Amino acid sequence: MGKGLNVTITNTTNEANNYIIKASGIITGRFTIIDLDNDNKSVLIKLKFFKDSKEGIAILEEALRVMLQILIKSNGLHKVNILCDETISLTPFTNLGFQLEGYIAENSLVNSKYEGNLIMGMIEEDYYNNAYIKEGYLKGDNIEIRVLSSENADELLDYYVRNRSFLSKYEPFRDETFFTLETQRQSLIENYREFIKGQGAHFGIYKDNIMIGRIRINNIIQGVFKSAFIGYSIDEKCQGKGYMKEAVKLVLKYAYEEFGLHRIEATTLLDNERSQRVLEACGFTELGVCKEYLLINGKWRDHKIFYRNNK
Repeated sequence: MGKGLNVTITNTTNEANNYIIKASGIITGRFTIIDLDNDNKSVLIKLKFFKDSKEGIAILEEALRVMLQILIKSNGLHKVNILCDETISLTPFTNLGFQLEGYIAENSLVNSKYEGNLIMGMIEEDYYNNAYIKEGYLKGDNIEIRVLSSENADELLDYYVRNRSFLSKYEPFRDETFFTLETQRQSLIENYREFIKGQGAHFGIYKDNIMIGRIRINNIIQGVFKSAFIGYSIDEKCQGKGYMKEAVKLVLKYAYEEFGLHRIEATTLLDNERSQRVLEACGFTELGVCKEYLLINGKWRDHKIFYRNNK
C-alpha cells in the first residue's frame, strides 16, 4: 500500500502544529496536533481529509502510516489518538490496526451543519506488533504473495467469479451473496484484523501483478499446540506450472517464522491429486481420511488429511 502514491507529510512554516498531506504534490488533507502530552507520551490529532475515493483511501492509509512512523517510531510516543469526521472511511484505520475508541456528537461545524467525530486510537505495542513487522509481502522466483486487505476486494471477487465453476468442485457451496463486492470487502476487513493481531492471514498469489490465486493460514491455535490449517486455490488456467508449490513453501516459511507455529495441517478431496502432489512436494505427510468432512454441492465429501511439522 502506498506504492507509487508519493505521499508526503510536511510541517507548515507558519503553524508548528499543522502538517500538510500531499499526494504527488497535491494537497489532500492535514493533521493538526491538538494536545501533545510529553509526560505521558501521548498525542491527540485532528485529521481533515479532502479526497473521498478509492485512490483517496490508499493515500490516507499511507499518510497515517507515515504519521505513525514520525510519532511513535521516531519520537517515541506511546499513544496516538486521531479525531476525524464520522463520514470518513475506516478502512485505512482498521488496515493499520487502529481501534475505534469513541464518538463525539455534533463536534464539528461542516457547511453550516454540526457533525460528529470519531476517535481512533493506536498504542505503541500494537504499532510494533502489527503489519509493520509482518509486512505481508513475500517474493518468490516466479510469483509474489501479498496479504489481502479491503482494497483487494474487487480483485478477489473477479478471481472467484472467473473460476466459479472450477472452484465449486473443491470448495464448500456459496450462495449468491458471496459473489458481491461488499461481501468480499467485509470479509477482507475481518481477515486483515486477524492478520495484524497474529491470528491468521489471507494472501493473494500474484503473477505479473495479476491475482492468480489465494492462500490462507487460519484456525491458529497457540499455547501448547501452535498449530493451524492452510488452504489454497489457483486460477484454472495457471495450474501445472509450479506456482502453487512455490506459494505454499513461501507461506509455510512465513507461518513458522512470524506466527511461531509448530504444525500445519491441510485437507484435500480424495480425487484432488494435483493438490495432494503440491502438499507432498512441500513436505507434508498423509495422516488419513476424514469421513464426510465438508458439504460440497449438497453432498458430504470425504477428505484426506495432511500435516507438516516445523523442521
